[in-house]
Parts: sequence; C-alpha cells; structure tokens
Amino acid sequence: MKRKTTATGSPRDIARRLRRFREAADITQEVVAKRARVSAKFISEIENGHVNPSVALVARLVEDGLEIPMSAFFSDDKTGDVRGDIAQLVALFGGQPAIVRRRAIRVLQALCEE
Repeated sequence: MKRKTTATGSPRDIARRLRRFREAADITQEVVAKRARVSAKFISEIENGHVNPSVALVARLVEDGLEIPMSAFFSDDKTGDVRGDIAQLVALFGGQPAIVRRRAIRVLQALCEE
C-alpha cells in the first residue's frame, strides 16, 4: 500500500527529519513531546513511520518541540549548499541557553578566523 504524501513531505521524510533534528539537538522524545503537547509514545510512532502527522502537528513538533524554524526543518541538505549545515546548527543550538549559544558563536568565529 502506497503512503500518501502530505503538504510537508512524505511520512517517512517527516519521521527521518524529526529524529535527525531531535538527535542533533540531543533531546529526548519526552522533551519534544512535552514542548509540543503530545505524548512521547506519539513521537515514537511518528519517528517509526506508524503515524502520518497533520501539517498543523508537524508545525507544532518543529517550532515548539524542536524549537527551530520550519524552513530549517525542511531545508534540502542534499543540494551541497550550506542550508543543511545551517539547519543542523539551528537544531543543535536552538534549544540551548543564551550563554551556551554565545560561547558557541565565539568558538565558531575563532575557527573561521584561522
């Protein structure tokens, strides 16, 4: 049976991206679930491809749960440009406290100046 594609992408694509960004940010399914106001079991079902979330739910998962912009979540990291790398940085640092983000920026600036 063929799965239908949502306005945001295929269910498999949503599942893959959700897991990748969640793991890059080093947060648990429970944290994403609490922020997005769903159960951790539901996050697991989405990540395992058992549930096809609505567009509204994907928006909540991304913006509230992962705390990243939708544009970062859906950036095409297969094009070879920097958008995928930037999306990963947003996912990694988006949920961090301001002090951690500032330190990371200083480190990145030092690396770029070499």
